Amino acid sequence: MTDLGDWRTRDDGFVPKERYLEPAFARLEAERLWARVWQIACREEEVEAPGDFVEYPIGDQSVLVTRDHDGRLHAFHNVCLHRGARLARECGRLDEVGLRCPFHGWRYAPDGRCVEVVDREDFPELPTDLRIPPVRVDCWGGFVFVNLDPDAEPLLEFLGPVPAVLAPYHLDKMRLRSVISTVLPTNWKAAVDAFNEAYHVQGGHPQVLPYVDDVAIAYELLGRHAHYGRLHGARRTLTPSPRLGIPPEAVDEAAILTAMVAGLGGAFLNEERDLVAEVIASGPSAGRTLLEEFQHRRRSLLARRGLDVSALTPDQMTSVEDLFVFPNVVGPIYPGSAILFRARPGPDPDHTVHDTWVLEWPDPRAERRPYRRRNYPDWRERDWGELTTQDYENLERVQQGMKSAAFTGLRCNPRQEINLIHMHRGIDDYCLRA
Repeated sequence: MTDLGDWRTRDDGFVPKERYLEPAFARLEAERLWARVWQIACREEEVEAPGDFVEYPIGDQSVLVTRDHDGRLHAFHNVCLHRGARLARECGRLDEVGLRCPFHGWRYAPDGRCVEVVDREDFPELPTDLRIPPVRVDCWGGFVFVNLDPDAEPLLEFLGPVPAVLAPYHLDKMRLRSVISTVLPTNWKAAVDAFNEAYHVQGGHPQVLPYVDDVAIAYELLGRHAHYGRLHGARRTLTPSPRLGIPPEAVDEAAILTAMVAGLGGAFLNEERDLVAEVIASGPSAGRTLLEEFQHRRRSLLARRGLDVSALTPDQMTSVEDLFVFPNVVGPIYPGSAILFRARPGPDPDHTVHDTWVLEWPDPRAERRPYRRRNYPDWRERDWGELTTQDYENLERVQQGMKSAAFTGLRCNPRQEINLIHMHRGIDDYCLRA
C-alpha cells in the first residue's frame, strides 16, 4: 500500500508525478477536495431568470443550480430520490411543471422539494417531506459558487483577500460573451499549471517576447489563491523581454504597443485596438510617453462606457491580473474584460474538462447580446488561436512525458512557479492532512 506521505509536495517544491497519473490520487481528490471545497459552478447570468438551471458536473457528482420564481438561488444534488436518475443535463429553463424525472415522472420544485410522486398511494411508507439534499450556494463577482460540504467555511472567508484585490475590476458587472468547453488529454492540475505562471512564455510562446518583459513578472500569494503580473508598484514600460538582448536604442515603442494589443486581442475591445493607431498617428500629448497617452485614452474610453475606473491606476490600463482561484480557476483579468479557465477532472487522470469564460464590459449604447455556449469534445475541432493552441499542445506533451520511467516529478522554479507549488500545498491540506 502506498504511503500517502510519498505523494506530498516537498519543501523544496518537488511535486511527485503520481499526483497527475494515479487513479488512487484522483479518488483522494474526489473524496477530500471536490467534496469539501468551494468551486465556481456558473455565472449568475446563466441562471438569471426564474426557472433557469445549470448543471455543474464534478467527477461522478452532479449539482443543479436553479433560480426559483421568487428570484432565489438554490443548489442541490442532481438526482431523483426514486431510482437515482439524473434529473437534468447542461442548462435550460424549467416550465411550470418544474423538474420532472425522465424515468418515472417524479416531479421536483426549483428548490429540490419533491412535489409529485406518480401513484403515490402505492408508497404507504414514503415520507411526506421528501427533498433532494441541498448543496451550499453563494455568489461573488458575478460567479455562483457551490460547496458539497454543509459544514464548510463561508465563501468570503474561503476567498480571503481576492475580492478586495479584484474590486476595481467590477467582475460582477461584466457580461458573458461566450462559454466554451472542451476535453484536453491531460490531468486537470496540469491544465491549471499552464495558465498559472509566466515562466513558460520564453519556451512556449517565443513570439510574444518582442513585446512582453516576461522577466519582470512578479508573483503574490493570496491566502489559498494567488496572482501574478506587475505587482508591488512596478511601472509598466514598452520594453521587450531582456532575453532577446535588444539594446535600448533599438526598441520601437510603437511596434511594441501595436503588437501587445494585437497579440492580446481577446482582452481589448475593438475601439481600444483602434486607439493604438490613433495614438501612434497623433503622438503623445505634452509630458506623456506613448504608453501613457494610450493608457489615458483607454481610461477615458472605458469611463465613457460606464466602467468605474476610479480605483484603477494608469498602469493597470495596460496590465493584467493573472488570477488563480483555488483549486481550479485561473486566467487574465483586464479593465473591461476577462478570460477565465476552469479545469475539472475528466473520466480518468489523463483527461480534463476545460471551460473558458470570456467576459466583457457591456456597451450601454448597444442592445444586449445573448452569450454563446459551445462544446468541443475534441479540442482540435476548433481554432483556439496561436497562444492557446501552443498551450494545449504542450499539455498533451506533458501528460505523455510524465509517464516516462525517467521522470519522477516536477522540479518547480521556486520563484516563477511558486503559484504551482502553492496550489499543490493547498491540495495537500485537503487530501493528505493527517
